[in-house]
Amino acid sequence: MSHPYLLLTTLLAGLLIPLCFTRLPGLPWWGWLFFPLIAFFLRRRPFGRVLLVFALGACWALAWHQWQLGQRLPPRLDNQTLELVGTVAALPEQTDTGWRFMLRDGRSLDGQSLPLMRLHWWGGEAVRAGEQWQLTVRLRAPRGMRNPGTFDYEAWLYAQGVGAVGSVRAGHRVAVAPAFGQWRDRLHQHLGSSLVSADNRRLLALLVGDRQALSDADWDVLQRTGTSHLLVISGLHVGMLALAFFLLVQQLVRWSPWHWPWPQLWLSAPLALCAAASYALLAGMAVPVQRALLMCAAALLLKLWRRAIGPVTLWLLAMCMVVLANPAAPLRAGFWLSFIAVGLLILGMGGRLHNRGLWWRWGRAQWVAFIGLWPWLVLWGMPASGASMLINLVAIPWISLLVVPLALLGSLLQLLTGLDQLLLLAAWLLNLFMGFLSWAAGWSPLIYLSFPGWWSWCLALVGSLMLLLPGAAAVRPLALFCLLPVFFAEQPRPAQGQLHVVVLDVGQGLSVLLQTAEHDLLYDAGARLASGFDLGEAVVVPSLLALGVEKLDLLLISHGDNDHAGGAFSVSRMLPARRSIAGEPERLEGLSAEPCHHGERWQWDGVDFQLLRARLPAAPANGQSCVLQVTANGQSVLLPGDIRQIEEYALLPALAPAEVLLAPHHGSRSSSSYAFIRRLNPDWVVFSAGYHSPYGHPHPQVVQRYRELGSDAIYTGQSGAVGFMLGRPGKVRPEWRWREAARRFWHQ
Repeated sequence: MSHPYLLLTTLLAGLLIPLCFTRLPGLPWWGWLFFPLIAFFLRRRPFGRVLLVFALGACWALAWHQWQLGQRLPPRLDNQTLELVGTVAALPEQTDTGWRFMLRDGRSLDGQSLPLMRLHWWGGEAVRAGEQWQLTVRLRAPRGMRNPGTFDYEAWLYAQGVGAVGSVRAGHRVAVAPAFGQWRDRLHQHLGSSLVSADNRRLLALLVGDRQALSDADWDVLQRTGTSHLLVISGLHVGMLALAFFLLVQQLVRWSPWHWPWPQLWLSAPLALCAAASYALLAGMAVPVQRALLMCAAALLLKLWRRAIGPVTLWLLAMCMVVLANPAAPLRAGFWLSFIAVGLLILGMGGRLHNRGLWWRWGRAQWVAFIGLWPWLVLWGMPASGASMLINLVAIPWISLLVVPLALLGSLLQLLTGLDQLLLLAAWLLNLFMGFLSWAAGWSPLIYLSFPGWWSWCLALVGSLMLLLPGAAAVRPLALFCLLPVFFAEQPRPAQGQLHVVVLDVGQGLSVLLQTAEHDLLYDAGARLASGFDLGEAVVVPSLLALGVEKLDLLLISHGDNDHAGGAFSVSRMLPARRSIAGEPERLEGLSAEPCHHGERWQWDGVDFQLLRARLPAAPANGQSCVLQVTANGQSVLLPGDIRQIEEYALLPALAPAEVLLAPHHGSRSSSSYAFIRRLNPDWVVFSAGYHSPYGHPHPQVVQRYRELGSDAIYTGQSGAVGFMLGRPGKVRPEWRWREAARRFWHQ
């Protein structure tokens, strides 16, 4: 008989293996039954049972993924405007510009069924969970920007089952939802009526899982202190609630004057599980909460059946159950960080720790989580807080033993009697805690580490596990040696005289990284959107870190328009540049940028740089763009910003032919004149514009113009980020296009 560890691990491997596929095999769902059938007849051979379990897991996951992809928006409806009816799901989010919400059970007016949608209603009416609306929506297939080291928005949507995104143009409420359909939203509003101030409303994050109750400044403080897991309904809170309820019911039964004829477990275990499940439903059943709930359920059921099971088996069983229910769950960082944290505690808290004192064991738990999670944070491109271990020593008991119990008791009291004093006390304790975190964030550094490659990462993972083994002092020097690749990872850089050009995918905007052997230049930094989403912080900086940029020698902002300069302030804060230049420095207050001077030249590592500027009188912002031409061993790239045709004509005498050209003004019809293209004669033209650009970029006439003159076109909205290497012998070709280089089957 195979060991449960082996069977559960094999099942998990089978469930996870399809996530490595770039494309799914083209079989109908019933076709996957063929492979488990073969494995079934081999089950009596050596490892036959293991093969059967692996085949069952892999085939279930493949069939599920194939079904899930079939639920996406049909291609013919992509970027189309529809009239539809649907029901608001979960808690809607109020943004600075309107409302963002999920819409389920969607159906067009002609009766076509639609997938789960994530919609944004700019300036729209307030929507509530469970309400039915008739909406006019411009729908799009789920698609995100694709860059090295950045958040995979398409994977995030896929893991949640979202098959379409869109923007609402108009709508009206069709029906008010029944009380059950709105229970979470109504509870949110009812408790919010007592938590009026913005600071007190933070408590809603712990009561109903409302992440929006925390401001951007709050999230920044939580990230810097490594305490983000405490200010949402996490697995820790669910587990502690189940334990507290279990012990409380047992004590009440013991003290009760009435005789309970059955074992106490038969009452305390089901009630504890019901309490944990109710709290998990309030959280929206995120993956860490599912993990905690499943482990609590398994532990309580085993206690009822009076069976003993090892913690590792329980951990693996919970992981398999979560992935069986949703094979896309491992695409979210929360899945791994939650399960790995529990697994590390099981590993690192074993041995003879029962002989140690309580405080020693509590400190050991923080050390285990701090060291063990480092490789996983690096894998997901997430920064680590340098002081999180010390801060969590105080933060976890404060939140879990003080704030959460008081908040739950206060909520129950407020719902039953209308008295909110206990609820306000919990809010006051939480605000006191946030004040402490704000102070701690001032001296808690954020450490960003780039991914060192799979071999180095696996070596570091082994090293971190060796450090955590109880009583493994003899191997700790070797473990520290294994960790070095994570902290001193170096990305390959161009050779002397060569230039690496990376045009990032920042939607409707521009950001380009230029790397020489020892220098880094960033040309433009993307936009800061009206919703508050900052592409400089969310896309540009993570991409630069993933590409090995540790500092910027020059930040060059072509001009002051938002799609080029909006993210510059975040970039300069997170990766300070030694020097900043801008085409319109007066529009970039706080950046301390120098003006762009026509004809300025310099050389880095054998690569020549030159600034150009048309300097036409009374030119608008686009016309004042600072143009950059760079030449490496006779091969050139031109970055022209948003210049118009009149500026192109003015600059013609100063321009040299270029192998790579960034299309002026994203391919607008007002730019890219025939004379300009003939003068540069580019082999490649890159259009940096959003997919389904609302401005119609690039214009078909401009695309045809480049095609007529022999240039091959690349569109960042379709290819994602694209990289070129200039200065090598032979013709210049794209080194990679990120959407293809890092493709998985869920990507459009």
